[in-house]
Amino acid sequence: MVSWIVELYFRYSLAIGITSQQFSSRKFYTTLFSRTYALIANIITLTMLPIVMWQVRSVFLAKRHYPQLILITNDVRYTVSFLIILYTLLSRGFRDTALKEMQPLLLTLFREEKRCGYKGIDGVRRSLRILLFVKFFTLSWLCITDIIFLFYSSDAVIWVNIARFLFLSNTNNILEMVPMGYFLALWHIARGFDCVNRRLDQIVKSKSTRDQKELQHLWFLHTCLTKTALNINKIYAPQMLATRFDHFVIGVIQAYWGAVFTFDLSTSFLWVVYGSVQYHVRSLDYYLIDYMCDVAVEYHDSARHSWSEIRWTKEISSYVVYANSSKLQLWTCGLFQANRSMWFGMISSVFYYILVLLQFHLVMGK
Repeated sequence: MVSWIVELYFRYSLAIGITSQQFSSRKFYTTLFSRTYALIANIITLTMLPIVMWQVRSVFLAKRHYPQLILITNDVRYTVSFLIILYTLLSRGFRDTALKEMQPLLLTLFREEKRCGYKGIDGVRRSLRILLFVKFFTLSWLCITDIIFLFYSSDAVIWVNIARFLFLSNTNNILEMVPMGYFLALWHIARGFDCVNRRLDQIVKSKSTRDQKELQHLWFLHTCLTKTALNINKIYAPQMLATRFDHFVIGVIQAYWGAVFTFDLSTSFLWVVYGSVQYHVRSLDYYLIDYMCDVAVEYHDSARHSWSEIRWTKEISSYVVYANSSKLQLWTCGLFQANRSMWFGMISSVFYYILVLLQFHLVMGK
């Protein structure tokens, strides 16, 4: 089931032009058609998006009389979204490079899991499986509910509005889909670290010479996982910095809108519930990305306390020295480490700027 969901994710990613890579049978590949299609899709998106955003803005202004700060924040939101989408599409080649970076490691990881008896998704640790399913749920929820919201926001069901709705919904989903690629890469890396750790625990308890020789092979796999994690993070770091900024801006503006539409403007209770649920799901979706960074680092730095009770060999001693000296730190453009602490810090900043906007709203309303 997971393989089918991942393939569907990459097919939709190709359809909206955020990658030219296709994924099938656990392999990434690209064709002349996919590269050409992605290029044409990117050109159409960047050409038509400002026009469609301006039309949607005009429809928004015509619906009712809004406070001045609502109109300003609406323009800020569209501007930031356009700039992030612009950067996302222009940097598509770097993310495709990251997928190519993952390909040999994925094949090695699948072979290693099969050799160790961890077959398919059922062999993956339960906590990792739950984490993946929850992330796919939040991603699907955001994409589908945004589409429904845009559909009900249309004035009339005519072909122009339908075309505008389809284009804008797919374009908005770019902002939700791209971080999932980073999450999947780290998820597989954490899966690899966990596989290595479980197999190492079995080896150190075994007295077989054959198992002891396998330790060097696992050592090499652990090194490859660490190197790939750092390369993937380096490639995705600018994108995740842009995505984090977009998430911050949307978080502040949506919370401000929620307060205004709930207490200052007459709004249907269903729309208030929808906005609240949407806001919390979006926050959870981004939290899962930072949590995945912490999980990958945790599995990389897995403690070996239980090994002190077994008879050490030269190979085990050498590996412990390597493990204690090897550290995995996922920095975002050298500015901060991607982890849950950063997420909580960002949420604190969101609350602070919500209060600032509400103060401006009260002052401008007088």
